[in-house]
Amino acid sequence: MKLLLIIFFSSCLTYALYSQETKTEENKVYQSTMKGDISPEYLRSMFLSPEQIASLRKTNTLWLDNLKLGFYVRPRYESRQNFDFNKTTDDYSNFVAQTTQAWFILDPSPYFAMKITIQDSRVWGGSQVPSGGDTRYALSTSAGYVYTATPVVTKNNTDIREAFVMLKKSDKVPLDIQIGRMVYAYGDLKVLGPLNWLYNGFSFDGVRFMYNTKEYNLHAFGTILSEQHSAPGGTITVNGKANGTIDDAYFTGTYNTFKQLEFVHVDFYGFGLHKKWILNNNPLTTQDRLRQRDELYTGGFRITNRTANNNLPKGQSFDFTIESAWQWGYNGERVKAGWDILDLKYGANNIYTERVKYDSRFFSVEAGYLILESLRIGVGYTYGSGDPNRSDSRAGTWSPLFPQIAGSLPYWNIMNGQSTLVSFQNSKAYSFHVNLKTEKYGTFIFVAYDNMKAKLQDAWYNVTGAGITGGSSENYSNERFTKSDRLGKRLFYQYDFTWIYNYAEYLSLWFGASYIQAQDAIRNVRDNPNETNPIKRYTFDPKATYFYFMVSAAI
Repeated sequence: MKLLLIIFFSSCLTYALYSQETKTEENKVYQSTMKGDISPEYLRSMFLSPEQIASLRKTNTLWLDNLKLGFYVRPRYESRQNFDFNKTTDDYSNFVAQTTQAWFILDPSPYFAMKITIQDSRVWGGSQVPSGGDTRYALSTSAGYVYTATPVVTKNNTDIREAFVMLKKSDKVPLDIQIGRMVYAYGDLKVLGPLNWLYNGFSFDGVRFMYNTKEYNLHAFGTILSEQHSAPGGTITVNGKANGTIDDAYFTGTYNTFKQLEFVHVDFYGFGLHKKWILNNNPLTTQDRLRQRDELYTGGFRITNRTANNNLPKGQSFDFTIESAWQWGYNGERVKAGWDILDLKYGANNIYTERVKYDSRFFSVEAGYLILESLRIGVGYTYGSGDPNRSDSRAGTWSPLFPQIAGSLPYWNIMNGQSTLVSFQNSKAYSFHVNLKTEKYGTFIFVAYDNMKAKLQDAWYNVTGAGITGGSSENYSNERFTKSDRLGKRLFYQYDFTWIYNYAEYLSLWFGASYIQAQDAIRNVRDNPNETNPIKRYTFDPKATYFYFMVSAAI
């Protein structure tokens, strides 16, 4: 019996040692396939010129065996003048802010890889330490834990932008599976993108499944946007109603690209934004809710002939992109039933109510013609629906899932203008583009925009999705015969100039300037003859300017 046990354990030990030796040999033999060809999925968190991205993908610099070390620094100076178009206020601002990253790609096996990106975002001359004192968990997700008698949550400048494991498509797994904190970039970034133009950008915590072939890309994901419960051991959440934000919220979706045709690609996508119901502050029962579940669904498609990584294939001159999307669902609120013309009430509450439903749409079309492979002349149109009556049961204003202000390269479309004065909500924008690319002096881009309201009664919305109160003429409930009858159609004209110069292989210089001329939708609230205070009666100043200079370096 002892002999059998000795033989058994010896066999197990021999097999374990052999397996370990075999694995070690496999690890020694394996060479990362990303050397000289880094997948774009690992470079989503940086704002770079097309030439920089191409260089970074092909680089062999800072590869230590199967480990790639990377660094990214992007300081930017910005100046803004008269963004409220009000001559009685001093709203001039200028600052320098910076995004800094240290990132690591580890590709040790044909079966999995990892990436970690540490990111710092700050204003030059701003606070170096969060208010509250000694912060021990300095790299936790947008929060630090301060040791005091009463624990306090404080924000930090340094964070983990990405931290994911990629299970590769192989004989073990039939598709790529990404798990952890990641960045999404789809289409022209008009619906879902990383927002790298800002200093912090977006990241999502969750799981994504990707089945990529030559003929199609099929992606599906599920993420957690807001978690209300903390984990043990001091790992706390900054979200939840107890912390002044929403409770549990999730973001799910699928984005699929069909590439069977060489001359055109077609995308179909669907997204869901799910928010938990909100309890009343003084509930009578467990079902006494201030607001029910908020369920926003977005579905759409995109068609383009930019089939070479969002570029035109060589030899072609005419490019086009068409995108359209719709939104439906319920936002969790209840309002007076529209058919209740008698306005029947019990006490102060309406007897008959109905749920408020999402009913909005988005449309975008762009086209251009390339002359002598260096000059592109293009036009564009974007539409985000507005709501003529925000007090009824139909939410007709297009709801950006997450603010999108910076568009896709190489044509550097900054959505509705690089001044970022207006979003897609309740917006119509016509644009004219001129892109000139030179070998010696870089790329010059000129764009003229005509920004209007989709619905005159609805508000003017900024890029964060908030209505600009008192910024333009509007009529919340679409009442007739009120002082709001002087509704204006046009917000402003704006003219953008951008210069992009690739100073070196891994470094680019960016210069941008915008001139904005406000129109009747803003003039009607700034110049109000009915204003009793003569100082506030005529305050309209139609001219606003924006300027920036940026250095973007990555290796």
